[in-house]
Amino acid sequence: MSACLGAPTRRHLPGNALHLPLLTAAPLVLALLAVGVASADLPSAAIRLSAADAARAGSTIQLVRRTVGGTTLVEVQPAAASNLLAISADGGQVALADQVGELSGSLTIAHADGSQLRVQLPGLLAAGFAVDGSWLAVVDGRGALWQVDAATGRAAQLADGPFLGSPIAAADGSLMLLSVPSVEAPYRSRLVRVAPSTGVSTPLSGDELVYAAFPLADGSVAVVAHEPGRTVVRRVAPDVSQLLADLGPGAINVAVAPDGREIAYELAGRGVFLLDPSGGSPRSLGAGSEPCFAPDAAALLVRRGEGTATLALDGSVLVTTQRPAGIAGSAGCLP
Repeated sequence: MSACLGAPTRRHLPGNALHLPLLTAAPLVLALLAVGVASADLPSAAIRLSAADAARAGSTIQLVRRTVGGTTLVEVQPAAASNLLAISADGGQVALADQVGELSGSLTIAHADGSQLRVQLPGLLAAGFAVDGSWLAVVDGRGALWQVDAATGRAAQLADGPFLGSPIAAADGSLMLLSVPSVEAPYRSRLVRVAPSTGVSTPLSGDELVYAAFPLADGSVAVVAHEPGRTVVRRVAPDVSQLLADLGPGAINVAVAPDGREIAYELAGRGVFLLDPSGGSPRSLGAGSEPCFAPDAAALLVRRGEGTATLALDGSVLVTTQRPAGIAGSAGCLP
C-alpha cells in the first residue's frame, strides 16, 4: 500500500516524507564497489545488497515490526536523513528516497531480512506498493508514472502524467492518483485511475482540487477536496457523489477510515480531531499531526514530535515510538 495521496497545498507532500535512514547515492555506490556487491544480472541502474553487504557498506536498514491489536506498525531504524515513501501491505518491505523532487534520485527498497535494492530514477516524488508487494508504482520528479519490479529493480514507464500523490494500487493492478497540469503548478488536481497495461487515465471524480482519496470497504472512494471556503469529504462511486462531511476552512491532513465511519483531520495548532460523518460534533484526540487509520479502522496513528503515537478511537494511547513509524496496509496515508 501507499503513502499519502494528496496535493502539496493541503498535506506535507511529496509523500508525507519522514526522515529515515539512507546514504546519499554517491557514497553508497562507492561503498558497494569497495565490497564488490553489484550484481551482473540486474539492470545497470539497480544494485542489490544482502544484509551483510549493507553492513559492510555502512548502510544497514532495519525494519522493526510490532503488532498492536489488528495493526502492524513498521519502524525503520536508524532514523537519519531520508524519506519513507511506502510500506507494503505485509510490512515486509519499505520504499525510501534519498531525496524527493529532484531531477535524479535513488529509490531504495528495504526488506525485513536486511537486504536492499537500490534503483536510480529521474527524480522521486512518491511511491506505492502493489497489493501483493511484487512491484511498486513510482511518480518521478517530472510527474511521470513508473512500474518498478520489487525483486529486480527493472523499471518501465507507464504514463507521462503529470501526476502527484502516492499511487494507491487496487487488486486488479490499476492505480489511483492525482492528475495535475504540472508538478510545479498543481492549481488543479483531479482524481484518476490509471490502467498500467495502457497508461490510460479515467476520471473518478468531478472535483477540480482533490487533496486525498481513500478506498472504502464497499468499493467506493472517499474523496477529500477543496471548495471555496471549505474542505469537503465525498463518497464517490459510479454515478454517485454523496457529501459525507463539510470540515470547514481549516482542516488539513484529512484521513478517512476504511469503513467510512470516522474522519480524522488536523487543525493547525490544535491537534487532531475525529468526526463521525453520520452526526455529532468533532472530538479532540489531543496533540498530533498527519493522522492515519489502521486497515481495521480500530486505531489511528499520528505524528508527535519525531515519533508517533497509535491511538484507540477514544483517544487513549496504545503505543508510542521514538522514531517515525507507519502502518502496514494503510491505503491513502502514511504519517
